[in-house]
Amino acid sequence: MDRDMWWGIGIATAVLAFVLWKKEPSVVERLKVQTMAIHDEAMVEMAEMNRLGRVLKRQLQQLDPDTPRADSLRAILLHMKKAEEDMYSWMRHYVDPIDSSTEAALRYLEDQKQRISQNQQDIRAARDAARRLLGQ
Repeated sequence: MDRDMWWGIGIATAVLAFVLWKKEPSVVERLKVQTMAIHDEAMVEMAEMNRLGRVLKRQLQQLDPDTPRADSLRAILLHMKKAEEDMYSWMRHYVDPIDSSTEAALRYLEDQKQRISQNQQDIRAARDAARRLLGQ
């Protein structure tokens, strides 16, 4: 056999070994990935919410503070502020459960997934309320 054939056999063997010994992610790892995917998506939505919030703040500055529209703007801005604070609180308190037992890690991640999912819903609700008020 020539040198190129040996190289080909070596590469094929390495690829086969990688495929056969590739470890499937654990239940904990899959849940961690799902939780962080929700967080990442919520962060993108929060950026849009904040952009809309800046528009609402500019409108609020131009209105008589006693109008019903000003009240609506303040209510939505308050909802946005709470959603943003909740996101930052979640990020400050989230701890990657590296050294905990599988059962404890699963309980923790399920709780964190529920919390970040609720935060994402709050962000979406505030963003959608702003869109409606702005006629978008």
